[in-house]
Amino acid sequence: MEVPGKQKPKKTFSASRGSAEDFLLFCIPCDRDGVRVPAKGYCLTCKEHLCDTCYKHHKKQTPSRHHILLDQDSMPTTPSVPIVKDEFDSCDDHEDEKLKFYCKDHDIVVCSVCVTLNHRLCNVEYIPKLSKHFLDSEELNEIMAEMKALEDSYKSQIKRVKDELKAISQNHDGVIKAIHQFRKEINTRLDEMEKYVVKEADNILLKQQTNLNDLSSDVQEITDKLTEKRKRIDNLIQKNCLNKLFVEMKETKKRVEEMRLKQKQYSREDVFKTVSYVKNSDIVDMLDRHKQLGELTMKTSMGENVPMMKPTSTPSEDKMLNIEVVEDIDLNSLSGNTECDITGIEVIKPDKIVICDNSSNKNIKCYDTVQKKIVSEIELTESPFDVAAITDDKFVVTVPDGTSIHFMLLRNQHIVSERKVNINEDCYGIAYSQDKLLCCVNPGKVLILDLQGKILQRLNADKSLFSYPQYVTVNTAGTSIYVSNCGSTVNAVKQLDWQGNIINTYQPAQGGNYLRGICELNDGTFLVCLAQNSDDNLRRVSDSCKPCKITINGELGSWFPRAVAYCRKSRRLYVSYSETGPYDPKHRIKIFKVDWC
Repeated sequence: MEVPGKQKPKKTFSASRGSAEDFLLFCIPCDRDGVRVPAKGYCLTCKEHLCDTCYKHHKKQTPSRHHILLDQDSMPTTPSVPIVKDEFDSCDDHEDEKLKFYCKDHDIVVCSVCVTLNHRLCNVEYIPKLSKHFLDSEELNEIMAEMKALEDSYKSQIKRVKDELKAISQNHDGVIKAIHQFRKEINTRLDEMEKYVVKEADNILLKQQTNLNDLSSDVQEITDKLTEKRKRIDNLIQKNCLNKLFVEMKETKKRVEEMRLKQKQYSREDVFKTVSYVKNSDIVDMLDRHKQLGELTMKTSMGENVPMMKPTSTPSEDKMLNIEVVEDIDLNSLSGNTECDITGIEVIKPDKIVICDNSSNKNIKCYDTVQKKIVSEIELTESPFDVAAITDDKFVVTVPDGTSIHFMLLRNQHIVSERKVNINEDCYGIAYSQDKLLCCVNPGKVLILDLQGKILQRLNADKSLFSYPQYVTVNTAGTSIYVSNCGSTVNAVKQLDWQGNIINTYQPAQGGNYLRGICELNDGTFLVCLAQNSDDNLRRVSDSCKPCKITINGELGSWFPRAVAYCRKSRRLYVSYSETGPYDPKHRIKIFKVDWC
């Protein structure tokens, strides 16, 4: 109720936008800064309403000094900018209806039809009633603060990306500089080596020229003396000075004999000797073996150097496969156990391999190829034989004497036993494909199991199919099974379908009874180990079991390979071997880099 004689209090204006108390005419420059101030004038040139402060500054500033200004009594009474209508959006499900309601139970905005059909029992509010005080609500402040924090976070991320782009560019420049520097060092060394050989050739030339020049002078001197003697004798004959002629002849005869002997000597020294250049065989071999100046490595977040896959030609079975020894590991010296016997190897990650030690150690080892050390070991009650990866941190291991398969995990570089499945048969080589396990068992057959250990199928209908299956693998496509079989009757790699039918067979010309590990490469071909000491004890065969080309470079020495594993990402091949015999413990691993040309 109004009190007579008491003046009405003036309205105060909110400093924020969009308040219900806001006014129609406001200062446009101040509004751009997020503050609403009542208009006290108008600029005809700018076509904007101005507050008292902006109106005064508009008169003083040089760019707007000559603008036409109107005071509060003369200024337009319509807003300088159109007022945005606060209308409701249409409902996606009911186009003729507006989203005027808010369902608190489902936290969504809905139309009246949505309320009737789907939200009759929900707590529904009319939006204009809720929005009246929403401008100063805690929810709006929280979401604005969260958006601001997200915006700052993304800005920080953009800055980090820019910094990293700059860093990788600088890193690239540093790598290129290092490559060029190495090339300069090679050039400098080659220049020195070339200079040495050229100097040697120059010295030989100088010596030969000096010898021949000295020989020419000596021969000329003798020739002159002979001519002089002959003329003197001719003169004595003409003058008939017989006494002098007799004496002269006797003296000349001795001189002539000396000259004849000297002439024979000169003739032998006068033989022309050619000089040939023979290339340094070590350098030639090195250039033949190496296709580039070095390798690039990438540091992980842990600061570890991981080899990068080199840009190589596209692998295919018709191309020559080149493998070169890059490292040799002695597990005996690293493990500290008794003598190791490596019968199974598997690549878990590009920098981690899992090793089955079938010796009295009875353990599984995890070897870090970057740190070059064993980072974890776990001992079993019986000796493990082979290993197959399921994921990059999960793998299975066969234990023949325990007639079981063990499921293992790799957690923070530590091997952890998850569970054991008893299959009640001596299991050897193992492979994983399409959520199934394939296991070589004796007497000769291959089992197909699910991951719970249930035997789904036995591939042994034909008794001549296997004699002593050692290792098994499945091609990447999952269409064919490959089994390396050794024994007294069947010595071959068998390609089978999933029903156990023979598709193709590879029979080595020599060493068939020594067939061991088998693995697939990037090109779809397979490497098979022959546990014999020879230059071709790693055989390469196509997916149809046909021999393919392969060359091995590097120091091999005496070696009898057994288990083999391949990393597709780093293109590294791991082969366990013995230095002494096919049946001796395999305590060493050769690491090869793989390339095609």
